[in-house]
Amino acid sequence: MAKKQFTQRDVEQATRLIQQVPPKVLIAVAVIAIIGVAAFFLLRQPATPQAAKPVPEGAILFCSWNVENFYDDVDDPKNDDKSEEFFARHPELFKEKVAHLADGLLMMNDGRGPDIMALCEVESELCMTALKDALNERLVKAGKQDAQYTHVLFKGDKLGRRFAPGVLTRLGVDGNRTRKVTDYAGNGRTIEVHIKGNSDDLIVMAAHWTSRVDSGNGKAQGEVNANDKRRMSYANDCYGRFKAIVKDNPDADVILCGDFNDEFKDPSIRDGLHATGDLQECRNAIDEPRPFALLASWPADGKPKGTIYGRGRWSIFDHMLVSRGMLDDKGWRVDPNTAQIFAPPAFLTSRGEPFRFGDERDTKRGYSDHLPVVVQLRAK
Repeated sequence: MAKKQFTQRDVEQATRLIQQVPPKVLIAVAVIAIIGVAAFFLLRQPATPQAAKPVPEGAILFCSWNVENFYDDVDDPKNDDKSEEFFARHPELFKEKVAHLADGLLMMNDGRGPDIMALCEVESELCMTALKDALNERLVKAGKQDAQYTHVLFKGDKLGRRFAPGVLTRLGVDGNRTRKVTDYAGNGRTIEVHIKGNSDDLIVMAAHWTSRVDSGNGKAQGEVNANDKRRMSYANDCYGRFKAIVKDNPDADVILCGDFNDEFKDPSIRDGLHATGDLQECRNAIDEPRPFALLASWPADGKPKGTIYGRGRWSIFDHMLVSRGMLDDKGWRVDPNTAQIFAPPAFLTSRGEPFRFGDERDTKRGYSDHLPVVVQLRAK
């Protein structure tokens, strides 16, 4: 069909019609058009992450984050790992990695950063101390001296890639009680720390379970491979310690967190950890305590859709679970409604995936291949 060609006569007729419309009607149409255009562009903007806003007075921001290959700049001859060797050869990039992590953490909580952070994939206490110093330097420059970090809690791991969880906080701690969750060397990437409240301790159990590398390759249907078994072994160890703590004190305040390399629906979390997404089920489970998974109800179409992107899909591998004691009005308590995946635009690539720091093949450097998860706590 040929396109209609508008003539001068058409334009003159249209002009006369517009002139016959009452001015009030023209103004109303213009206002509606402006509102429509404004709404279109506002809806296209990403929502401001809740954790980027100031945390309410009296609340404590807790963060769990796999910071990806956080190796120091000292070569470990016993660790034949390309990432470890990369940072040892390039100490300037170790400093840059520290700077990126510090900048990223201070995007939270109105520039103060998390009050408690549990980090995974940390090689050494040197890494944790360097990060603490970088954070404190920025806080002092910003006039937030009162928010400086004071405690590094870390137990290294000497197996596999030789990295472990560590905790950094500005709150008081009982450092003498820092321990590995299990004495079994094969599941050494676990740590238990005690954060002091006004009267009760907050027990943080941070873990990094075995990865899914090659998981599912070359196995028959229904067969469980070695990595799947290792994650279930980690789950059993973590739950065993969790259960022992809660059996000793049913009101104990415990957070179990970290990179589990499994999703909430997987057997290691549902069966090994006995986790639940039901608040009442957590409160009522006494003989067989069931930790409540704070991100169990994260929507499939949430923004972002997960904490890590790989093999063409999003997954939530980074978890925070709490004991029933965290759901009462005594001691420490959690606000489940504040649990979220922290994903400001700077943490994402142009494709919307986690912006990792990378290795020698990369020229643009971000933060990590995982996104942090955060939640607000209170200590009575």
